[in-house]
Amino acid sequence: MSEKLTELPQEWDFPGDESPLPEESITLLNYLSRKVFNDYEPAQFHPFRARLLDWINNLSDPRDQQMLLALLLDVFYVGRREFEALYRSAYRGSIARWILDSTNLDPFSVSVESSIRTHADELWICPVSDSLRINSFLKVNGLKSKEVRPDWRSLARLGDESKIREYVTRNKIKGLVLLEDFVGSGRQSKAAVKFASRALSDIPILFCPLVVCPKGDKALIDLTNGLTNVRYDPIVVLPDEVVLDFEKSRRAEATEVDAFLRRIMPSLQAATEEFMYGFEETGAKVVLFSNCPNNTLPIFHHESEQWKPLFPRVMRQS
Repeated sequence: MSEKLTELPQEWDFPGDESPLPEESITLLNYLSRKVFNDYEPAQFHPFRARLLDWINNLSDPRDQQMLLALLLDVFYVGRREFEALYRSAYRGSIARWILDSTNLDPFSVSVESSIRTHADELWICPVSDSLRINSFLKVNGLKSKEVRPDWRSLARLGDESKIREYVTRNKIKGLVLLEDFVGSGRQSKAAVKFASRALSDIPILFCPLVVCPKGDKALIDLTNGLTNVRYDPIVVLPDEVVLDFEKSRRAEATEVDAFLRRIMPSLQAATEEFMYGFEETGAKVVLFSNCPNNTLPIFHHESEQWKPLFPRVMRQS
């Protein structure tokens, strides 16, 4: 058994032809460790550099360790500043367009921005789940919204439709905006959006997730095409290259990464190949600074006696 690494080998900056790493990978990872990955909130008291070494030492073969690093370099990481930019894009893009499309505002008027803000303050802006930080969204965009801003995933389970409609009528709400930070397969969001569409069938609804995987995007397009009062307008839909396709992994299109994931299944104590591709086999390579989605490949977040995670997840009690 080889000795555990205590630092990233600098010679991996100059990989051979058989290595999965691009040139200067170690230099880039050293930079990302300091400037990007270190703000991962669920592990803020365990420095990223220490977690990185623990993570690659889960495997002993140098080529397997390099494959882990190559996959890390492919991760779509959304940090705090990126979230603030997404919040602004949601308001100034999707929400502003929705308001313009549903009113007679002149988009070329010098006062259009203040008019849009006035209309936005008449909307009910809520999160789909508690992972979307609604207060941060409102502060970044200087919006007021309503005092009550429940997450609709909880409302779908516990809410009283008649009381929700009474609240909307009493507060003269003109429309509902549903926001979500990340959609993987779309399963969780679909239930909340369907409930909102049924409970508030008389007002327009905008569903605006910030980051969406291809699988979830397809599911939400299919869903909202059948809901006449719901408009679906995501901010970022990830390209197919950001996810691994589980179905292709079982056919001739299987890649070197697919073979790698199958090979290391015993290290993660994975009972099935499906497990290696995340929740509902989404195959995502996405990490948010606030948490790692369970749709992301478990090699990044799975935790056991045999496997130390790079981005440990905060999980809800089932």
